[in-house]
Amino acid sequence: MLHTLNAVIVGEAAAAVDPLTAEGIRPSIYSGVKAAAALDQALAGNPDALQGYTDVMYQEWGADMQWAQRIARIFYRMPGVGYRVGIKRPTATKRLGQLLAGDIHYADIANRVLKRFGGSLIPGRG
Repeated sequence: MLHTLNAVIVGEAAAAVDPLTAEGIRPSIYSGVKAAAALDQALAGNPDALQGYTDVMYQEWGADMQWAQRIARIFYRMPGVGYRVGIKRPTATKRLGQLLAGDIHYADIANRVLKRFGGSLIPGRG
């Protein structure tokens, strides 16, 4: 829960940090913007506004960070593969830029990887 009766938790205090890049500024700004919108609604009389902030952070940010955590586990457990796929590959810089700009999400990257491997990572397929 990222809220109480009259307060919200934002930024790194709310654990809004990207697990792959360890970057915290963008997630902090994102949570601050969402918190400000919820606080505005709360001050306007919406009794569910702060719960809405928690819900938005879990649904929009949390779901994507689950994918980021999964990708980070693979990336850091297999640094050779991580380097070839995530650093050396020319499109990697473009994808990271798109992630930071919010144009794509970690789920999009995971889906692209799964399609590229065409199920060859799943036993009995490919």
